[in-house]
Parts: sequence; C-alpha cells; structure tokens
Amino acid sequence: HSRLVEGLKGVDTDDTEEGFDEVSDVVQDAAVLEEVLRMVLEIINSCFIHQIQNNPNLIYAVLYKKEMFEMYSKNPAFEDLLHNILNVVTYMSSRAEQEAERRGASLEVAQVQQIVREGAHQFPKERLIKFGELKFKYVEEEEPEEFFIPYVWGCTS
Repeated sequence: HSRLVEGLKGVDTDDTEEGFDEVSDVVQDAAVLEEVLRMVLEIINSCFIHQIQNNPNLIYAVLYKKEMFEMYSKNPAFEDLLHNILNVVTYMSSRAEQEAERRGASLEVAQVQQIVREGAHQFPKERLIKFGELKFKYVEEEEPEEFFIPYVWGCTS
C-alpha cells in the first residue's frame, strides 16, 4: 500500500489522457489495497477481542512483524484498527523484555512463544476497544457460469 502511494507521487501525468489513466489505475489499486488491509486488520482485531487466549501464534506473528504494524499506525486510514493490535504488541513486548532482563540474556524463539502463550491468558481484555461484529456478504458475479462450468469440467475430467 505505502509503495503504491509512493509510486503515485512519482507518476508524471504530462497532462495527457494516458497519464490520467495511469494515475487513475494507481489510485484505484491503492483504494483496493487499503480496503483489503482494513479487512485483515479487522479480522486480527476480532481474533484479539474475542479469542486472544486461543491465538498465541497470531500474537507471535504480529509481535514478530511489529515494525510493520507500527509503521501503518501512522496512517490515519488504519490507526483506529491498529490501537488494539499495538496494545497487544506493547503488552507482549514488555513481558518478553522483562523476562530477558530477568534472565540476563536474549530469549530464544521457544521462550518468546511460551511468554506469548502465558500472556495471552493473562492479557487484560478491558484494554481492548470493542468493534462491531464482522459481517461478510457473498456477492455473486453477473455470470458465474463463466467460472464454475470450466472449473467443474476441469475437476471431473
């Protein structure tokens, strides 16, 4: 998303129709990517709000990529959704840092995963902002047979 937005800044329109089309395509791509990123962040939020204790692997993955989440928190389009995620990251990072200080050495992956598992059960859920229930709607294509008929024939052949 950010690369696409940066690319948009570098597009030279030259007041031509082609330049306008190129910018229009890039803007449309950025909007689609932003929508997809928001959806992914909403799903992560839902996992944290409703089932944090059952998602230690997700927490570990988010913790592992915390710089990326911190970078996106500066973008106004995502900051509302990143509040909970960064709350969890801060909590888990703090626990891991405390344990590393206590041991006087850096932690191995298995040790961090254990800290995350324990922290997931102890995380104070009242720190999380509740969002509405996620609802997804199936939207059927205008001519679904263009996909399904060749697909079904491919499966049966």
